[in-house]
Amino acid sequence: MSVPRVAIIGAGPSGLAAAWRLRDAPVAVTVFEKSRGVAGRAASRTRHEARFDYGANYIKLDTPELENIVQQQLPVDDLVQILGNVGTFDKAGLIAPGDPAQNRQAKWTYASGISTLGKHLAAASAADVRLATRVTALSTDAQGWHIATDEAAGGDKLAFDAVLMTPPAPQSRDILASSDIGGVDLPTIDAALAKARYHRQWCFALGFQQPLESRPDSFALINSDRDHAIAWLSFENDKPGRPLGGSTVIMVQMSPDWSERHFDATAEELLPEVRGAALSLLGLDDRPVGWFDSQRWGYAHPYEPADRNGLSVAEHQGLFFAGDALVGKGRVGESMLTGLRAAERIAAQLVE
Repeated sequence: MSVPRVAIIGAGPSGLAAAWRLRDAPVAVTVFEKSRGVAGRAASRTRHEARFDYGANYIKLDTPELENIVQQQLPVDDLVQILGNVGTFDKAGLIAPGDPAQNRQAKWTYASGISTLGKHLAAASAADVRLATRVTALSTDAQGWHIATDEAAGGDKLAFDAVLMTPPAPQSRDILASSDIGGVDLPTIDAALAKARYHRQWCFALGFQQPLESRPDSFALINSDRDHAIAWLSFENDKPGRPLGGSTVIMVQMSPDWSERHFDATAEELLPEVRGAALSLLGLDDRPVGWFDSQRWGYAHPYEPADRNGLSVAEHQGLFFAGDALVGKGRVGESMLTGLRAAERIAAQLVE
């Protein structure tokens, strides 16, 4: 007898957490990911022999469940704690200590980059993870759910008993708008997804060949009044064991307003302003960077959540949702929890 089949769209923290949770259930899981790697916006990259995180910077294990998964169930040889605090700065660039309660919470990452979390989840699950496979539409028939992809060798010939969607809400809306799903209340689902709102954001990695002679005591700084060109600045050198090729690497995430105004510019055009704003915040004279890298995030993180109740209307038909769109914040741990809960509902429905 064949086991139920589950399709998960998106190999970010929520989708991979769901696949991991389903590892012991009598179901077959296939994960479809449009990118060439896993972990979504918990993303890492290597440039000029330096490894850096250009999306989420760390994960807080602030529930016993998350703590158990990351510290007990997954490999820990590469897991490291960031010991520095997160300070604040205002519009004028005045730096101050951060929130003591927030700073008491441990911040965890991996020496090889935060994307290692996604790699560990994928490896520990029994899922068939298909990278560089963009899902374009869903359809249903008597055999179940079908996944149409932009590659002939995708999963469109397979029938699934349930589908879990985890992309950013606008991308899920696009997929569903192209779908042929009989009997599913798509208008309610679309309205629920439309409630999610996302910031767009430019992120820059600035690599300097020499240590900086002046810098705050904190590992990172966050803008407290949302009225500065920079939203977040952090030092990759404060992550234990992080290979950086001898560089001092500053991560600079620009504010949503600044990013919106400059979203269509090139990174080369923006570099002088980004470098100047970062060095000014740190009280340093202008100087060239040895190298830089950038990422333009169309959906950096949500700031308003989708309607969870509206997204649940088709669960009895096998369509589920997870991801930080349900949270309304770009938090790795909270996104994982939505995937874990969705996986449990899927298992309860498919497995008698």
